[in-house]
Amino acid sequence: MIKKIIILAILLLALSACTTGNGDGLELPTKINQWAIAAEASDSYGGLFGGNRDDQSPFAATGEPDVTECGENQRAWVISQDNDGLHWLELSYDKEVYVSSVKVIESFNPGAVVKIELKNDSDYFTLWEGSYKTKDCSYTLEKKYQEIQGNITSNMTSFSTDKVRITVNTDVAGWNEIDAVELAGYEQKWHIYNDTLVIE
Repeated sequence: MIKKIIILAILLLALSACTTGNGDGLELPTKINQWAIAAEASDSYGGLFGGNRDDQSPFAATGEPDVTECGENQRAWVISQDNDGLHWLELSYDKEVYVSSVKVIESFNPGAVVKIELKNDSDYFTLWEGSYKTKDCSYTLEKKYQEIQGNITSNMTSFSTDKVRITVNTDVAGWNEIDAVELAGYEQKWHIYNDTLVIE
């Protein structure tokens, strides 16, 4: 009886290992989630060349989120004056990845992000463009990439990058602050074909 229980436990563990991944029984490559290590912007309350994470310069938007509550905070990036039209924040990351998603952590007066772009050599690829409203603060705007062509599903971009550009509409009421931006993706390109994982 004990031997049967042990065999059953081994089978259950093996089955569990086979279904780890996306819930469809596929063992997917490891996703890399990273926070920015450098940044620049079209404008900044703390100046364009700040090097501290508590000076409201572009560098304040690097690293993991560190603004703990909604409101004006020195640890978030914001432009020098509100209601000033469109402005951008461009962030750099340690590793180039084939991008699967981007998360923007808005820590004050969210709803201002209107475009998320990925730098592809000298061009910019638009991951998302639009508008939204939210009463949540802080707010995490997450946009994922997915392309389906026939039986092929790709959950990442066709190119790798280590740069993300966020465009904000500062005419959205109040000071629009960004605490951090996460870039997620894979070092190796892959796709799913007829429920089969294909490494490219």
